[in-house]
Amino acid sequence: MPRRYRRKSHPRKKLASEAVIDMYDVLNENRNQDISDSAAKLILRIGKKHGTRVRNYNGITICRSCNIAMIPGRNSTVRIRSKVVKYTCGICGRVKTMGPSFAV
Repeated sequence: MPRRYRRKSHPRKKLASEAVIDMYDVLNENRNQDISDSAAKLILRIGKKHGTRVRNYNGITICRSCNIAMIPGRNSTVRIRSKVVKYTCGICGRVKTMGPSFAV
């Protein structure tokens, strides 16, 4: 009996990371909240399905509890204190803390 063909994960992860970058471009371009929220949900879904890490590009982070794009000044607040950056979601109130040990 011949061996079963196994899919290689390298092209799949590369395509997934490119799709995530494209979705972040959609987040940057759109001013419509509904489109940016659906793009944020897609980014999290792609990252979960393909095992790629979701990073924040251009200061846009994604709230993991309510799945929205946290854009500073629109629906989130950013506080910087002694090299620690705190993003607070304006919808659910979740706080995301990034310290000096995190590489962006």
